[in-house]
Amino acid sequence: MKRIFTLLLILPILTLAQSPIYDSLDINNINARFYSAGMLFTDTTSYGAKYEYPKGTGHSTIYSAGLWLGGMDINGQLHLAGQMFGVGKDYYPGPVSTPSFYSTSHVEYNYVWKVTKAEIDEFILWYDCGQTPGCTQNSSYVIPDVIINWPGTGENWNGQSQYIAPFIDVNQNGIYNPLDGDYPCIKGDMALFTVFNDDGVHAETGGDRLGMEIRALHYGYNSSDSALANTIFSEYTIINYTTTIYSDFYIGIWEDMDIGCSEDDYVGCDVERNLAYTFNADSVDNDGCNGAAAYLNNPPAQGLVILRGPSQDNDGVANQIGIGQSEVINGCGYGDNISDNERLGMGVFAYFDRLLAGTIFGAPILPSDFYNYMQGIWMDGTHFTYGGDGHGGVIDANYMYPDASDANYYFGTNGTSVSPWSELGEVNVKGDRRLLASMGTFTFAPFEVKQFTIAHISALDYVDSSITASLDLLKSYTDDIHDFYACDTMGMYGMCDGQIVSVNNPNSGEINDVLLYPNPTSNKLNFKSDSQIEMIKVYNLLGEVMLFKEGKGMPQIDVSGLSKGVYLIEFQFKSAEKTLKSIVKE
Repeated sequence: MKRIFTLLLILPILTLAQSPIYDSLDINNINARFYSAGMLFTDTTSYGAKYEYPKGTGHSTIYSAGLWLGGMDINGQLHLAGQMFGVGKDYYPGPVSTPSFYSTSHVEYNYVWKVTKAEIDEFILWYDCGQTPGCTQNSSYVIPDVIINWPGTGENWNGQSQYIAPFIDVNQNGIYNPLDGDYPCIKGDMALFTVFNDDGVHAETGGDRLGMEIRALHYGYNSSDSALANTIFSEYTIINYTTTIYSDFYIGIWEDMDIGCSEDDYVGCDVERNLAYTFNADSVDNDGCNGAAAYLNNPPAQGLVILRGPSQDNDGVANQIGIGQSEVINGCGYGDNISDNERLGMGVFAYFDRLLAGTIFGAPILPSDFYNYMQGIWMDGTHFTYGGDGHGGVIDANYMYPDASDANYYFGTNGTSVSPWSELGEVNVKGDRRLLASMGTFTFAPFEVKQFTIAHISALDYVDSSITASLDLLKSYTDDIHDFYACDTMGMYGMCDGQIVSVNNPNSGEINDVLLYPNPTSNKLNFKSDSQIEMIKVYNLLGEVMLFKEGKGMPQIDVSGLSKGVYLIEFQFKSAEKTLKSIVKE
């Protein structure tokens, strides 16, 4: 990553490097804390409001949240990373790098980059003035530190990807440098960027490493629109920087939502809205506060919405809306008669509670427990069932407490007609609920990129004091946010210059660029490179050489003789440098 630090800028970062680094997104009615290593909202030092809503009140609707990832390797071994309260650690700040760099020099990435649209606009005006004859720049203007130190490009020689944070590349040289006019590319009126990985000891879950790099852009709008004023967005880009192809892969968002007091809440989900939520179990929030500020009358409701899930595996089919295999009702791109543009929605909604029987409803302990929850399986190994407390019933279910939100297709019960089911309807004992929204399954190939977007939406009905008033308002806000985002296919990099990742293999330190097309392919694979290619090797995922070709300036290779699957292709250039990429043989 290109750095323009002064000594004075370095010293504060070194001082803070041994503690969790965080910053807050506070552009609208929400004040939410995000951490450099991926934790959301949590703080183990005190109970205070880390997701403060409404901003400035000291009240909070979320205590902690984190990202879960899990999948199987070619030998059927589970690899898994997760985060809950931040007591243990599965994620580490910084991009995937060479082991020697990461273990000694990751201080500069233990950071949260916070920037506003106003700061970027002011920088653009200042820089453009300097490039315009007759325009006099403001001599008192100082480029903000966040623009100077934006992690737009990584250090190839340290095993990092050439591209990291999204940016506008004014001179199109592929290197972030604000002195050339480059600047961060964000969404919203304020954004926070972090980059982290799971390439260390997994002290939280005990799971085997995945080798993933995770980039997150959290943003919000300074808007008078009621829905936008109560929403923050989080866009994630995940890259598999290994030679391992993962199958049966899931992404989960875990949340400990506490509506003020922690032990008087209910949870539920809205299947077609892709909404998971928590609300107060009665009309007054005043039970089991444990040091938190009670909302008392008119407590709010808190939601987590999946706006754009990870891409479904390509199958050459324009998947329709329904309950069949590879057909969902709450994703993007289903039913539009376009093949292989589909994105998954919330496939499983789970809950557990420290006050309920731990052998069934307890917090996960083993890696398999985390993975099972993402699949809709309880701690005792049984599948979720419909009705009651979700355990021991007759009909398997993927969504806990969907109320009547799945009555069109009965997607969560595989087409079996069921009655509405909610915690209110069951008159459950209120408690300290934790929830999980899971997306899957899909295949995650080497060097592949997966992107998804979620939103946290808060709602507080100040007029109606009934139990579901704020929940009803939350659903209305959710509809507005879905209309606003509209399955945005651009992602966090869509309107920016450069690529999501370089074609270079991190840990190789190379700088050569190769364009492959078409990929996937069934016969000919074409190449385009600025450097002369002199040798090509194609490996299977066991490391065996399947094809070998030598020559100068080779434009293509015939892979028709290979079996269907994922392969790694190594290019050697005239300079003796090498680049590794993945291809899919159809």
